[in-house]
Parts: sequence; C-alpha cells; structure tokens
Amino acid sequence: MNEKDWLILRAVYQHKNITRAAEQLYTSQPALSYRLRQIERKLAIRLFEEGQKGLVFSAQGEYLAQHAVNVLSDLQQLKLNLHSLDQAQQGEISLGVSSNYAAYRLPPLLNQFRQTHPGIRVSLMSGFSEDIIQKLLRGEIDMALVKDDFNWKEGKHLIEEDDYVLVNSQDFDFALLPHMPQIKIHHGAHVTQLIERWWNANFSHAPNITMEVDKLEVCMAMVEHGLGYAIVATYMPLPEHFYRRPVSVDGTTVKNRTWLLHRHNLNATPYMQAFIHLLQTAQQGNVLKV
Repeated sequence: MNEKDWLILRAVYQHKNITRAAEQLYTSQPALSYRLRQIERKLAIRLFEEGQKGLVFSAQGEYLAQHAVNVLSDLQQLKLNLHSLDQAQQGEISLGVSSNYAAYRLPPLLNQFRQTHPGIRVSLMSGFSEDIIQKLLRGEIDMALVKDDFNWKEGKHLIEEDDYVLVNSQDFDFALLPHMPQIKIHHGAHVTQLIERWWNANFSHAPNITMEVDKLEVCMAMVEHGLGYAIVATYMPLPEHFYRRPVSVDGTTVKNRTWLLHRHNLNATPYMQAFIHLLQTAQQGNVLKV
C-alpha cells in the first residue's frame, strides 16, 4: 500500500461513486477500478458488498477506508512538521554580550551552535552590560548575556558564576593595600557596589587607583609587570604565580554572574530554544571553556 492507494480509497469512500472519485484523482474509471481490484487481491478482502444498489462498502472495506483517511491525515501532519523543522533552520539571532564573556566564553559556544544550526545567522555586539541591557529594552537585540539580572521580569537564566579575587604579581601585606597602586577594570554597577562594600569593611582609606582599563587582558598585562594589583573574576585562566585573595562580603565570596535575558516570546522559536539550551548546558561543563 502506498500513498496513491490511500488516496484512492479515501476518494471512493467520500464519493461512494467510482466515476466521481476518478474525476477527483484525474484518472480514468477503468484504471481506478483496476487498482481497487489489485488492493482486494493483495489484502484478500472484498471492499464492497455484492448485489447492493450503488456502491456499498463491506465491513472490511469500511475499516480500510477509514484507516486510509487517518493515514493521509497523519501523513499531512508529518509533512507539515518536517517543513516546520526545515523552516526552523533558517533565521537570525541578534545577541548582545558583555565584552569579557564574548572574549573568553562565547567563541566555542558559537562554534558548536553553528555546527548544529548552519542556517542560523548569529549577529553579535559586545560592550558593557549596562549598554547591552538598554539595547534589549529597546528591542534592538533578541538576547543579552550580561553581568547582572537588572531585575528582568521575562526570560532569565543564570548561565555561569565565578569568584572575584584580588590578584597581584607577588605576595604583600594586606594592611598596606590602600597604599598600593590599583589597576581598576570596569565591573558593572552591581559588582562595583559589592566590591566597595568589601573595601569599606576592610579599610578606612580609599583605594589608590592609578590606572583604569576596559579590557581584562590589558589589566592582566599590567599586573604581570608589577604595575599594581587588580580585582578580577576567575573565568579567565590566571597565571599560576599570581598571588590571589578571595573578595568576600559578609562571609560570602563576591560572584561574577552571567545572566541570559530575553523576551518570553522567544520560547516559541525552535532555534532560539536550542541556543538557550546550549548556553544552559555550558554552565554544567558540557562545552569546553577557554
């Protein structure tokens, strides 16, 4: 039995007339009658009651015809689903990402997503989290990977968290920290507040900030050459010889948290769901981190 056989059975069942069924199927009445006899021989059944006026299906014929209707309905749904999956492989994701996450975490994730969804174009912009969230609010991007949840009320996922540590090229007397040069890197408003709380809990003098940089690699290069200490997150591999000290507030280590924020309506798009799932599984260590 093939699709053509099911179409024949459905047409004859609907019209209860060979001539009209043949017209619907754009075939001749003799050809249609011949195919019905072949179906009977193949299944060893009688499709129609003999001696009845008009075309009357037998019990077996009735069962087979109703089955044909169901088979064709399922086949149509299957085709629609397959077409939908094909369409799901075409599209674009506009993504805003905090600069350091874009540099140290995102590349292997994008590479993996491109391999599984080659038809999806990922449009990327990076910058400070405060700027990225504004782009999301204005509808300029689909998703934001940022360092604060910004009290976002729609789709929100904690993707990753790392500890903040104080790093220096060599050991030092902690009490002398206010007098040592600090290389300050932008952390975002929320983390900056926590670091300020940590500082004020330990020192009565303001930090001696001698440099302010916007890139982590610049900060690390300055520390490496003994130009000052810095407070950084551990998502970047740190040199083994660096001295490290945890940054804690009220006994809790200050965390660098990366959040994925998006509108609720993205959940209805298959490739958006796939991208969100990839980022969530990356938190569990399923994707190699650089």
